[in-house]
Amino acid sequence: LLQSASAFSYLSSLAPNGATTSTSYAPNGQAGAGSSIHPHVASPATSTGVIGPSEQMLTLISRQVSVELAASQAYMAASIWFRARNMDGMAAWMLDESDEERGHGKEILEFALKNHYPVKLEPLAAPQSEWSSPAEVWQTILGLEEQNTRNLLNIAHSADACGMYGVKAFLDPFHVEQIDAEDKVGALLAKIQGASDTLMWELDHALGVEAEEEGHH
Repeated sequence: LLQSASAFSYLSSLAPNGATTSTSYAPNGQAGAGSSIHPHVASPATSTGVIGPSEQMLTLISRQVSVELAASQAYMAASIWFRARNMDGMAAWMLDESDEERGHGKEILEFALKNHYPVKLEPLAAPQSEWSSPAEVWQTILGLEEQNTRNLLNIAHSADACGMYGVKAFLDPFHVEQIDAEDKVGALLAKIQGASDTLMWELDHALGVEAEEEGHH
């Protein structure tokens, strides 16, 4: 994965106080600091034998709402980049994904509120808006999806540790979607890397058709 100064790195979820974290990067590429959310991965919770929502689980669920909203902005930034280069198919596909990520955030928010879990929206860092090539954009998107998979697994681990199996069941469809997303984006990245201009425009057209078909569902 690119270890670049990606605003998409923001989506690496936020550990609760005291959780083990990995290296983080702020949207401008500097080490994470300041008021905007910066990325770090929560370590899986350890079982305490206590049944009921733990503080760690509640914190991760709350923050995942903001994570999904940031993902929506990240995809939108990629859409703008492609649109500015007349790659309308990829732009449309990214915009559809932006809508989907926002939908995920709303689903998690609704689940949290129905269960009377506290939710606090976090400030969103501005997403990355410049790349040197289409392949670099897709590499960043792949990193985004892989990190979000880890975020959701961290929530599942935390829910398992405190016996909140309903939370794990709620997350199951998200896990399936993440597998599909990583497979899709990874396959596209493999085709785009080193692609000829002809193949690039063929892929752009195909993604545009796919986005249009999705819009009709």
